Amino acid sequence: MAVKDLIDLFILGEALVDFVPLHRGHLSHNTGFEIYSGGAPCNVAIGAARFGAKVAYSTVLGDDPFGQFLIDALKVEGVNIDGVRVTDEDETGLCFVTLDKDGERSFLHRGGHSSILLTKDDLPLHLVRKSQAMLFTIGSLRNEQGEEAVRTAIGACPGIILCDPGICPGNWGHTTVVQKRLHQALPLCNVVKCSSDECEFVTGEKDPEDAANKLLSLGVELAVITLGADGAIWRRQHDRGHVPSPDVTVVDTTGAGDAFMAALCVSLSKKGHPQDLSREAISQSIAEGCAAGALAVTHRGAVTRHSSIL
Repeated sequence: MAVKDLIDLFILGEALVDFVPLHRGHLSHNTGFEIYSGGAPCNVAIGAARFGAKVAYSTVLGDDPFGQFLIDALKVEGVNIDGVRVTDEDETGLCFVTLDKDGERSFLHRGGHSSILLTKDDLPLHLVRKSQAMLFTIGSLRNEQGEEAVRTAIGACPGIILCDPGICPGNWGHTTVVQKRLHQALPLCNVVKCSSDECEFVTGEKDPEDAANKLLSLGVELAVITLGADGAIWRRQHDRGHVPSPDVTVVDTTGAGDAFMAALCVSLSKKGHPQDLSREAISQSIAEGCAAGALAVTHRGAVTRHSSIL
């Protein structure tokens, strides 16, 4: 297959519209919002495209103005949306973001749940089969048809399988059921990344070092735990490392993890399977993720322009 025909990264999962307040503080005290594309998979798709990657994305959006807003945002960035379906069965999801005095965020989900309507039939398998890497999150494991879609994509993708699970908000379904699906999917992944505050949910271990080791015991080739301002640790079976994060002034932490993942996905899609890479190559990929995450927190909203990092 010619290089020009390859897809660098295939992503499936939820797309939301984020409402980011004009001021920090309690949601009830805010006088207005700015809107941004949101949902971790959507954010990573846009971020990776801005890094110059050829990205294909699959989700389901409501037939409403918010869905059109997201389609337009994806098109502008050059993301392939052959796998995006528009439906009148549910509405596009909305997320209201609250920022505290330090720029740390919390989320209030409203609107519909169109993304959970994704099925294996929505997948652009002709693109998945040409992908150097693919990414999914826990949002695609909220129901059985989403889990089937994830497993179908994993089976079709010849490249690196990455998972950035996140956690399961209470309104996303029965947490223990979704968590069980995640634990069954993790051994199918080459790379798993989670933040330090997600460790216990994802692995059952609170300590980042123990969480990374747990992921390796499941068969994951590369475990990455992000530590916020302290950077990230990474682990393989026979080596490990810590990469610091650049020192920046924090405005909004909403997009840090997604920016980190976009950079990591693009970097690894170019280099190959983590088990075959040198220690220096792994550290460099993690450093690119840390730099992207650090730059993201200096701006408002989950998606910012950071193509100069790679």
